[in-house]
Amino acid sequence: MNYTSFILAFQLCVILGSPSYYCQAVFFKEIENLKEYFNASNPDVADGGSLFLDILKNWKEESDKKIIQSQIVSFYFKLFENLKDNQVIQKSMDIIKEDLFVKFFNSSTSKLDDFKKLIQIPVDDLQVQRKAISELIKVMNDLSPRSNLRKRKRSQGQFRGRRALN
Repeated sequence: MNYTSFILAFQLCVILGSPSYYCQAVFFKEIENLKEYFNASNPDVADGGSLFLDILKNWKEESDKKIIQSQIVSFYFKLFENLKDNQVIQKSMDIIKEDLFVKFFNSSTSKLDDFKKLIQIPVDDLQVQRKAISELIKVMNDLSPRSNLRKRKRSQGQFRGRRALN
């Protein structure tokens, strides 16, 4: 075996032995299972354009994309919740939910719990509506760039102070 063949064989072994490659292979297999179950590879699925992909293309900056991605992830969690009693595709949904958990929530259970809590809030409940309106000014202030700029300046000042001490 020459040097080039050895390197190629070694790379193949590393790729095939890599846990992330294995996880991705399982992930894609489960998506294919769902596509088959829902007949999602049928050409008529494309009628009317894409559901999410065109929207995602419009959002370029990473922080902006997170906003849209959170809505899309919310959709998938609701979809999986509606199908939770379907034993045929339960394993596939569980594996995909786990991958969403790792990729979107950085494996943070508390972030996932907060996210689930938010998507479960009923918007047609009068008490919920009253609380939401009561909290609106604080939410809007939290969204304003000015408050984020102050936080950023404060954290930069603390960082500079630590660097000067070292």
